[in-house]
Amino acid sequence: MKPSRPIIFAITVIAMATTLLAGGCATKLARPVEPFESKVIEVAPNAWYESCLPLQAGDKLIFSYVTDPPMAFSIRRHIGDADVSYLMRDLTREDGGIFFVPESHDYCLRWTPPSLDATWPTLLRYVVRLNNNKSP
Repeated sequence: MKPSRPIIFAITVIAMATTLLAGGCATKLARPVEPFESKVIEVAPNAWYESCLPLQAGDKLIFSYVTDPPMAFSIRRHIGDADVSYLMRDLTREDGGIFFVPESHDYCLRWTPPSLDATWPTLLRYVVRLNNNKSP
């Protein structure tokens, strides 16, 4: 007996939701020519959120974000099975700064929840822009 379309759709939705709840969510951005402003992102309870983008040596990535509830923040690179963190911030609702890019690679901005027992989603909004001039 072949499963009906609604059952296949329900199984697909359940599989996608389980993936988001168990791990996190990652997006890939193109190299921003103008400032990139995210929409408000609803991150599943206990999940991290990551956005990766290609950066070049000498770039200055100017970033800011707002989260509710607070999340930890880092800028990192994935190298094989390892993550190398270049900048780390403790739990906060709002922060920003400038990341001076040491080498040309893809870098990821990651927000991590404070604990694994939250029952509510996190709201996140962030802005990034590049400044590859000599001054910020």
